[in-house]
Amino acid sequence: MHEQQRDPVPGQWTVGFQVPAELDQLTMAHAVAETILLVGGFALDEVTDLLLALDEVVTALVLASVPGTRIDCAFTGGDGVLGARAATVARTPDSIDEDAFGWHVVATLTDTLRTEYGHYDSARGGYPATVEFGWIRRSRGSAVS
Repeated sequence: MHEQQRDPVPGQWTVGFQVPAELDQLTMAHAVAETILLVGGFALDEVTDLLLALDEVVTALVLASVPGTRIDCAFTGGDGVLGARAATVARTPDSIDEDAFGWHVVATLTDTLRTEYGHYDSARGGYPATVEFGWIRRSRGSAVS
């Protein structure tokens, strides 16, 4: 008998992807995220705000990353809620400038924002760095703009 896999929450979905931690890969991260959000049922104005937040987060992680690493992104959504996670291996702990203008933009566009650094990982040559943000739809109207 095969075991059935079930979503942790009915109606919830998670999609992830990786890109090299290089500035010229920001377009790829943006395009993949845009597709995920549109297919996930978010309206164009919502997608625009969420992509701006993601662009800032991914840029900050790329600038902080150890050369040759990747940016790992995942989105979890459902019922008008979105959770996003982006992670890499950073050169130093606390390497993201959370006082920068771009970071204030992310904080303004999202409902939750958290940055976490792990202990130095000698095998990976840096500090695991994760940024998570969340967003909640304000109106329950149609997702079509």
